[in-house]
Amino acid sequence: MILNNRFPFFLLSLVFLILGMVIPTQLRADWVYFPYEYNQIYKEKYALELELADIRKQHQNELNRLEEEKKELQSQIRNLTEDLELEKRNRAKEQDEYSDKLRDYDMRLRSLEKKGTDKERVLAEENRKREEKDRAEIDALKRKLEEKERECLQKEQKLRETYESKMDELKDRIRNLEEELASLRKLTKEQKRELERLSEQTKEFEEKLAKEITSGQIRLKRFHNKLIINIDDKISFDSGSSELKPAILPAIEKIRDILAAYPENYIVVEGHTDNVPIKTKFRNNWHLSSERALSVLEFILQNKNLNPKNFSSAGYGEYQPIVPNSTKENKALNRRVDIVVIPRATSSLGTNND
Repeated sequence: MILNNRFPFFLLSLVFLILGMVIPTQLRADWVYFPYEYNQIYKEKYALELELADIRKQHQNELNRLEEEKKELQSQIRNLTEDLELEKRNRAKEQDEYSDKLRDYDMRLRSLEKKGTDKERVLAEENRKREEKDRAEIDALKRKLEEKERECLQKEQKLRETYESKMDELKDRIRNLEEELASLRKLTKEQKRELERLSEQTKEFEEKLAKEITSGQIRLKRFHNKLIINIDDKISFDSGSSELKPAILPAIEKIRDILAAYPENYIVVEGHTDNVPIKTKFRNNWHLSSERALSVLEFILQNKNLNPKNFSSAGYGEYQPIVPNSTKENKALNRRVDIVVIPRATSSLGTNND
């Protein structure tokens, strides 16, 4: 289209050029000026046509956009209209359902009002029966309570009698302890000297058995009138056996050599076990503990400087534990052989290990 608009202009310019060649100068100047103005006007016209085309294009685009928006709005209006109609139908349906329920409730209410009198009679009868049942249960509970009170009174009486009996036993025990304490206070000079020598023996045992005490093979316990040398069962005997193991013999040799230096003492070798039943050649733990004590005693008496008359042995089985047999460690402590050293002058004060 632009090429077609320029072609007349080109043809017109060619005509003016030919005329310029044949027309006089003054006249030719007027003719040349006219094409120039025409050219300017044409350019302006062309620019306006371009602008108009652009405006038309923009206008068309705007019309298209507005048309799309119109369609979208119409679609939304249709959707909203459909939703509104659906909501109206749902509300109408719910209203009908509520009306039906109200009618049903009204009918049921009238029916209940009609049956109210019969229902009250039934409820009154049920209440009467319930009261009779509750009264019977209360009477039964009262009888049980009275029986419990009688049992409690009987138990209280038995406990009071047991308490009084225990109190009497405690009083006797206290009296015996007071007598023992009085006898301790009346120790002769010889008895005091024997206790001092026992302290010297204890110190000698601690010095000469320091290695064994540190390793746990030997434990020393000093009471007011005796010394207990505890030999660890683990390194002394195999499980269920009464034969001394070679590892403990050097320690027992040291013990018997020290005992030989104090021939005036009484020596009691005691065997103890835990409470686990055995299944060996021994009948029970009592038998096993006695045999173990005897094995230690016989090894000690191999020293001919010791007088067998001053020695004795005993087996206590599991009946004199030093700790409860509640754990594996405690049971190991209870399995032991004790060598009890008692000065002769204080032997009358008792040999109980407690």
